[in-house]
Amino acid sequence: MNSPQSDFNSLIVRIEKLETRNHRLKLANALLLLSGVSAVLMGAKSADRIEPPAVRASTVEAQEFILKDETGRVYARLSLNPPISAMKQQNGRIYLIPNQAVPGQAALQFYGDKGVVVWTAPTSPSYVPVK
Repeated sequence: MNSPQSDFNSLIVRIEKLETRNHRLKLANALLLLSGVSAVLMGAKSADRIEPPAVRASTVEAQEFILKDETGRVYARLSLNPPISAMKQQNGRIYLIPNQAVPGQAALQFYGDKGVVVWTAPTSPSYVPVK
């Protein structure tokens, strides 16, 4: 039969093994918890962007492009059809105002401080060769 002293010694050895195992499990759990929290925080952090996001596309189609500031003031216009103010009628005929775009032709217009067209390209009607 086992003596009480040997039972006591075997119990001490088993308790020491359990304590070391418990210590290892606590350390592993702490590392796992720390890595999980850091992964969540890295995923929650917003991206560091200096420039605003840009739209990248291979093709952009539009009838008209207008360059405006935040107050709505127009600085430039790229259009196939110039504004109606570019034409005036006299005696039943349509006349182009000087420095204005030609109707039906692509035109790039730049506007001055008062909202008046200061420069237009092309400034006169021209024929475009067919390819």
